[in-house]
Formats: sequence, structure tokens, C-alpha cells
Amino acid sequence: MIRLFIIVLFLAFIAIFSLSNLNEITIWFATFGMPIKVGPLIALLSLPSLCLGFLLGWVGELRQIRRARKAEAHARQFQKQILELHKRVDQLNISSSLPQESETVSLPHSSSEK
Repeated sequence: MIRLFIIVLFLAFIAIFSLSNLNEITIWFATFGMPIKVGPLIALLSLPSLCLGFLLGWVGELRQIRRARKAEAHARQFQKQILELHKRVDQLNISSSLPQESETVSLPHSSSEK
């Protein structure tokens, strides 16, 4: 929403500027001279620059979005690994707490035996 406000504000400024500066000047390229009005010249130079700036900003934003998606994928993968490791630890804890068949359980002797 802020971007849209900035675009509209910039375009309004360009329109007001180009409509209020209708003086004609001559622009020279080496030996070739061309009369042109200042307002439309500024509009013709600023609008492509605005589009190029937004295009470059959009490309940079796409890179950040791509990096964020990769980071989220890595985070999901790490969460799956953590869950798997927790399951293994739980299985090891359960299997180590149960007596094995080969192990004999000795009960303490009571002192009443004579």
C-alpha cells in the first residue's frame, strides 16, 4: 500500500511538473539540434527510470523470497530429523529399561531365612 502511494505521488509530481514547464529549449547532439519542451522531456526521462528502479527492486525481492523459501525448507527438514531422533531416543530408552531375556533378575533375600 505504501508502494502504491509512493508511485501515485511520484506520477502526480511528474504530471504537474511536465504540465507547468512547457518552455521550449533546443537540445544539441554533436551537430544535430532539436527543439523540445522541458516538461515532456522530464516525463520521458523519469518514467523509464521509475520502471527500471521498480524492476531492479522486484528482482532483488525475488532473490530474498527464494532464499527465504530455501531456509524454510531446510527448517522443515531439520524438524523432521529432530522428530526422528526423538523417536530413536525414546525407543532406546524403552528398550534399555526393559530386562532382556538373557538377563536374570535377582530378588533381594530376606533375612528371615535361617
